[in-house]
Amino acid sequence: MKKRMWIICLVAIALCQALPGVAQQSAIIAQPKLAVKWSPLHLLYFYPSFQVAVEHKLTRHINLQYDLGWILNYPSSNTEEYANKSGYRGMAELRYYLPSPPKIPFYLAGEYYYSRVTFDRSEVIGYDCQSGNCDYFQYTTYKVVHHHQGAGMKFGLLLFPGWNRNRSFFFDLNGGVAYRSIIYTDAGKPHAPGNQSFNNDSDDIFAPTERDHGEFRLIVGIRLGYRIF
Repeated sequence: MKKRMWIICLVAIALCQALPGVAQQSAIIAQPKLAVKWSPLHLLYFYPSFQVAVEHKLTRHINLQYDLGWILNYPSSNTEEYANKSGYRGMAELRYYLPSPPKIPFYLAGEYYYSRVTFDRSEVIGYDCQSGNCDYFQYTTYKVVHHHQGAGMKFGLLLFPGWNRNRSFFFDLNGGVAYRSIIYTDAGKPHAPGNQSFNNDSDDIFAPTERDHGEFRLIVGIRLGYRIF
């Protein structure tokens, strides 16, 4: 009987010592070991995509995130300029989680970005137009390929709404700067001496600049996440 009481007392003492540690651990939200995410902002892009991501832990402070999206054929899916859009958009991101407040993890991240978008364009092309008047015209449809790649740096945080109860759902918010190299090719477009294109240029103020160039730009990300571990 006395032996049993001693065992109960020892277990009770061990639990009392462990509880503060458990309480202290539960008061801290660390970087996720594994999480899945979805980006609603990518649905608003000029070339919209359904974008999902997976983040997993590598070391104590470092996580790796894979981001992949499929280009959607909307809006302007039936216009002559941007019909039958398709392609993909991908990112690889290395994150370093900084010393942070107990319930809001902050991080610095470097990313590599690449996207390939194709669409059909239809326009009227005039041939033998050296004199100012074209000999004949042809209505043609050809495929345009848009390559977009580059690297960026950003600062972000994970925000868990109702963090005292919720440790699963969170917002992944970040912003930074990136360099992008942009290339357009018009495979299949007829090319001949003296020809001239008569296309309807897009009046969309958000339409991209369709020429090969490089640019620095600000980047902003908002993702809805679910922490698995």
